[in-house]
Amino acid sequence: MASLLARIGGFSARHRWWVIVAWVLLLAIAAFGAAKFSQPTVSTITISNLKSVETLNTVDREFGGAAAGGSGTVVFAAPKGERLTPADAATVSRLTASLSEIDGVRAATDPFTAQVKTLSPGGRIGYIPVSLKSATASVSTQQAIGRAIDGARSSRLEVEASDGLTVVDSPSSNQLVGIVLALIILLVTFGAFAAAGLPVLTALLGLGVSVAGITAATALVPLNSTAPVLAILLALAVGIDYSLFIVNRHRRQLMEGMSVNDSIPLALGTAGSAVFFAAVTVVIALAGLSVVGVDFLTQMGIAAAVAVVVAMLVALTLTPALLRLFGRFVLGGRARKRIASGTPKAPPRMARRWVGLIGRHPVAFLVAALVVLVTLATPVLSLRLGLPDSGSDPTSNTDRRAYDLMAEGFGAGVNGPIVVLADYPGSAPTATDVTSLSRTLGDVPDVARVVPSGEHGTSVLLTVIPSSGPSDARTETLVRALRAIEVRSAGSPALSVTGQTAVAIDVSDRLLEALPLYLGLVAAFAFVLLLVVFRSIVIPLKATLSFLLSLGATLGVVVAVFQWGWLGTLFGVDPAGPLLSFLPILVVGVLFGLSMDYEMFLLSGMREQHAHGARPRAAITEGFSQGAKVVAAAALIMIGVFGNGALNGSETIRPIAFGLAVGVLIDAFVVRLTLVPAVLYLFGRAAWWLPRWLGRIMPRVDIEGAALERPVPLPVRVEEPDPVLVGN
Repeated sequence: MASLLARIGGFSARHRWWVIVAWVLLLAIAAFGAAKFSQPTVSTITISNLKSVETLNTVDREFGGAAAGGSGTVVFAAPKGERLTPADAATVSRLTASLSEIDGVRAATDPFTAQVKTLSPGGRIGYIPVSLKSATASVSTQQAIGRAIDGARSSRLEVEASDGLTVVDSPSSNQLVGIVLALIILLVTFGAFAAAGLPVLTALLGLGVSVAGITAATALVPLNSTAPVLAILLALAVGIDYSLFIVNRHRRQLMEGMSVNDSIPLALGTAGSAVFFAAVTVVIALAGLSVVGVDFLTQMGIAAAVAVVVAMLVALTLTPALLRLFGRFVLGGRARKRIASGTPKAPPRMARRWVGLIGRHPVAFLVAALVVLVTLATPVLSLRLGLPDSGSDPTSNTDRRAYDLMAEGFGAGVNGPIVVLADYPGSAPTATDVTSLSRTLGDVPDVARVVPSGEHGTSVLLTVIPSSGPSDARTETLVRALRAIEVRSAGSPALSVTGQTAVAIDVSDRLLEALPLYLGLVAAFAFVLLLVVFRSIVIPLKATLSFLLSLGATLGVVVAVFQWGWLGTLFGVDPAGPLLSFLPILVVGVLFGLSMDYEMFLLSGMREQHAHGARPRAAITEGFSQGAKVVAAAALIMIGVFGNGALNGSETIRPIAFGLAVGVLIDAFVVRLTLVPAVLYLFGRAAWWLPRWLGRIMPRVDIEGAALERPVPLPVRVEEPDPVLVGN
């Protein structure tokens, strides 16, 4: 592998302009395809093979969508402490008439004249039921509803709309903040504008190709609106990291006296090998999301995997082309003067002091790291999962305000009704049957009321209003209690429990059940890959176990912030509640890949020192000193990119981005830069032990570049001309 990548690096450097033009053309083609052929994304989250989903489809088919969407509410309220007046009723009547005339609206019911009045007991809050002609409102319909609502609002009458009826501007994470932060970190790390700008430039080009390509792919397959989000975050983050690692190796070789032409192939053969295998690990972890069997997770994983592949290809081809173009300007002015004067490069003192301190007290540092990880992981024991609803949106959104008004006026459970479908075999149910069943359901704890909602043939539909909100743990208990009735009453009648709240519970259960399988698959693959790459039993075992500790600590911090509400105001948590059901699996996939990146970047230097004859402690010290700075810089860049999403992203993206930012922080600085060297110092030479029989049958991937020819460094005071200046 090292020889192949060295040849690729040499080819890209020699034909740098062809490589640069090829990537620019590819970006232009992808952008043209995105602009010309892209289709709108879908926002619904579905999952197959769930009984609650099948029941919901049956309800939609047999009862005309009574419980399956295609409807919403426009909520209105008088000022606090007052009741709705006849003037308010006249305003609501005009609003109802306006809503009824909107294209896409089937009907809107005036609560003051309807047979069943939808007014709160206190007379302050009411709502207009709105039914749509299709399952979801089009943008034009949403805009028209929004204009009608704006016309009815006044200083006296508050008017809000439930989710899906009007256009809601979702916050988006501006990646410019992450890019600027990355430039600052790289400039501090390298001390040269060319070296700082090169990784950002290549990452932006890879990001453009990835996002444009994914957008263009909507012409062939429908994509969920969440699919590109993870790809955008990862394309920028790993794109910078991969190029950064190659640039760092190249700079180090130049400062040791190597020529630009000789250094580029060697940098690609060594650092490029680590980049390749790190990318393979991330791609497998992301593509492995498909084993969960959830369409939108599969799409997110594949889209992000494509972005990582593009980032890797850009790093392995465009980076050497630009390195050849920039010549020695990837070094700062002081470094170039030092090479010209023959002054030896100063060793990385901070990293050497840190690893030296760990080497003198490995047990103490190991115990300290374990205590930190276990302490942070403790909250994960109370992990609860759920799907987002309007109750988790910001209070500035109309759907959140409508949600809160409905809960205030009609009880928290009205925002998460549970639908029970009762099938009576043989004959249609009588009024006595329906009354008896309603009484049975109403006797279950935490049921506020039961409302018969329709009959069709031998089936009857009942809506159960809980006394608790949709994200409340008591509502989850209620759903399970209602399903227990189904078991006890099998055959007379047969009950099926569904509704959006029940579906959310089932989706969370399915994803939680799939988590151990997914985690086991990616861990097994990573173990085999690291076994082959580092030719050691201890290294992959340590990497896998340390990741599990890192994952537990990450999820524990996310639970504390987003579920318990600790420091919640800083990250816009209002209110605290269950974590997104797909958050743990996404964090596992992404964080596992990134942690293996840092493992690969850090240990490849140690492995290289060991392969070239260094004693175990010296190999650890030297490899750590060379790799710690770039790992820390890469981690800080990742934290900046993900942290920006945690602060400025949407309600769906914010906890995911927060989890990834915290995960990178913990994994890079607590695990890779502290726990890993402590373990290696304790194991000594045994850390690189591999049974002979296993070594004979395993392929040699040569990540340390042992097969590469090592060019003789240039004599001091001899400088080659800079290609960017002489034009060749």
